[in-house]
Amino acid sequence: MAECIVQTPCGAVRGAEENGVRLFRGIPYAVTERFERPVQITSWDGEFDATKGEIDCWQYSSFRDDASGEGAFFCKEFRSGMEFSYAESPMTLNVVSPAEAKDAPVLVFIHGGGHETGTVGELPYGDCSVYAKEGIVFVSVGYRLNVFSLYENLNLGLHDMIEAIRWLHRNIVSFGGDPARMTLIGQSAGAMSITDLLYCEKLKGLVRGAVLMSGGGAVPKLAGPWPKEKVGEYWAKIRERAGAPREEDFKKLPPQEIWEAWFAECREHYDFHLVQPGIDGEIIRDEPGKLLREGKCLDIPLIFGVTSQDFLAPILYYMARQWGKTNARLRRAPVYGYFFDRTPPGNSYKAFHSVDLWYVFGNMDKCWRPFEGTDYALHRQMVAYVANFVKTGDPNGAGLPRWPVLTGRQKGLRKLDGVTDGLAYPSECWKKTIHTFTKDKGPL
Repeated sequence: MAECIVQTPCGAVRGAEENGVRLFRGIPYAVTERFERPVQITSWDGEFDATKGEIDCWQYSSFRDDASGEGAFFCKEFRSGMEFSYAESPMTLNVVSPAEAKDAPVLVFIHGGGHETGTVGELPYGDCSVYAKEGIVFVSVGYRLNVFSLYENLNLGLHDMIEAIRWLHRNIVSFGGDPARMTLIGQSAGAMSITDLLYCEKLKGLVRGAVLMSGGGAVPKLAGPWPKEKVGEYWAKIRERAGAPREEDFKKLPPQEIWEAWFAECREHYDFHLVQPGIDGEIIRDEPGKLLREGKCLDIPLIFGVTSQDFLAPILYYMARQWGKTNARLRRAPVYGYFFDRTPPGNSYKAFHSVDLWYVFGNMDKCWRPFEGTDYALHRQMVAYVANFVKTGDPNGAGLPRWPVLTGRQKGLRKLDGVTDGLAYPSECWKKTIHTFTKDKGPL
């Protein structure tokens, strides 16, 4: 690869260029102190070297053997052969851009990992070049996770994402991007996080669309976030477990001791409400369903995705359809949904949670799976849909099967299996899920 240098408002950045695509890794956008909000970086001394790698947040793989622990399947699938660096301020991002880009649309990815794990540079998207070849500047964003993000409903990871988007608005022109044409894309906890951001006004005018894979939509009240007054006892128990019941002492502990106390309490007394961002009155201002029904959320075009063997696929299907139904009733921006149903080659698992990452972002040559012609064709189709959406707010385009908008009457999700061109409806979704629980347990 050849070296390339761009001048940004923060200073010079050195990256790598190959075949008309430029890659910049680990660019810092903010810094922070423990349990404090991020402070945006506005300058650095000298030339920043973005050829080495990114920094990620302390997580399971920081302290345990990720290849043999509870995340072993996803470690093999998305991290095999990779090395990572961890720190208290993991606010870095990767930028992949066309070498000659100017005023190009921008696609910003928020990774998943259950709000607990995940990195900026995993195999499908870390150096994703497929969108640069479509004339789009692609960015993947790192943010705080687990206890370092969720502590006392501070929602620090969400604040990190907001600061990243603000940093990009000030700096993305230097990489050939147009800050007025920015679309978000997130998967799993990343999709949940983007959904959370839709409930506040902080991104108004900063983004013009979002793609939410396996995690976005109208969250049912029983599974939604809790207000701070309901989580206080949980965090008190974590501090006691760490041997530091006073908050000021807890904050001063080594990161592993903080994480170990959180992890032990989380696993012994698991509650879904407690391992996601909470109602803080600022970002998530109220019960999400209420905000959606009243139209008090960002009005931008959306795509919601579900895999056929997803975590409770019918619920994710319902979440997507409810958002589409509500937007149609309120005459707001269009909502599209897809149902991914391709069984990847390599083992007996069907379309498991996260498998669509390979098809949306590519880098399939880095996967251990022996992908076939059908897989590559489906990958090209999904990239075309996403690229169209980033450029126009509508995934439809020449040569692609029609993808209708979700409404109260139109309940079909675009079925993506590499074989058919039709739609998937609730009955098929329920059938697939029953199969998941009775026959194919999936990777988890």
